[in-house]
Amino acid sequence: MRRGWFQVLVLTGVWLLLWGDISGWLVIGGLLTSWLVVAVFPFPRAPWVATIRPWSFLMLLARFGVDVVRASIEVAWIAVRPAPPPASAVLRVDLRTRSELLMTTTGGLVSLVPGSLLIELTPETSAMYVHVLDGSTPEAIERARRNVLAQEERVVRALAPRVERDAICGKGNP
Repeated sequence: MRRGWFQVLVLTGVWLLLWGDISGWLVIGGLLTSWLVVAVFPFPRAPWVATIRPWSFLMLLARFGVDVVRASIEVAWIAVRPAPPPASAVLRVDLRTRSELLMTTTGGLVSLVPGSLLIELTPETSAMYVHVLDGSTPEAIERARRNVLAQEERVVRALAPRVERDAICGKGNP
């Protein structure tokens, strides 16, 4: 029941943000609506063991920030340069992790970097299909593939359980 109350409180907060006001009636209405939503549509428990490594997580966030800035500059240049846009490409990247949560996190981070977009994620085969803005050369496609795999490795280092992290990144890697 403790988990249900947390969900009710979060949904009530969202309710109040959507209304843009706080009053007694809105709080009561939000609590009742949230309780009804949680009772009728219970969230399933995710089979995930959380292991957050602070240093690796900070490195993940820092590198993600660098990737966003770098890619924003590249996309801006493609938009304003006097040449036609490069050919785009859709590529399949076979991820090494089998965790749906880690695959989804990797896909979300890949999609948030300008110039790339997750099209499909197939957990059964750990395949990610990504659209990249610059697929004009085999080198550009391979660079995009390496970027996705590097992002996956950073996510695994920061969030995966030790056994999976060691299997993907090698033993003894923080």
